[in-house]
Amino acid sequence: MDLKFKPKFWKDINKEKNDKELMSALDKIFLNVEKAESVSKINNIKPLQKFESRYRIKLVLDKKRDFRIGVYIHKNTVWFARLLPRKKVYKENW
Repeated sequence: MDLKFKPKFWKDINKEKNDKELMSALDKIFLNVEKAESVSKINNIKPLQKFESRYRIKLVLDKKRDFRIGVYIHKNTVWFARLLPRKKVYKENW
């Protein structure tokens, strides 16, 4: 699959750039998504109920660092839109 990144995703990453464990986990997610042949092969992905092409990828490091990655999937392209704490990702309009 092809990976694309929205500008807000980069802003979200810059807020957390000092967290080396999070950056390492993101690298693994990027590799997993890139190697996936279909959406069902991506680890920890789930479609959002009210939206057709929106998904979230779960990323839990510990109790205090519980993130969700908001992605759009169109054909063979995955757009990384947001990296937010669990409670915010469902409320934000991304």
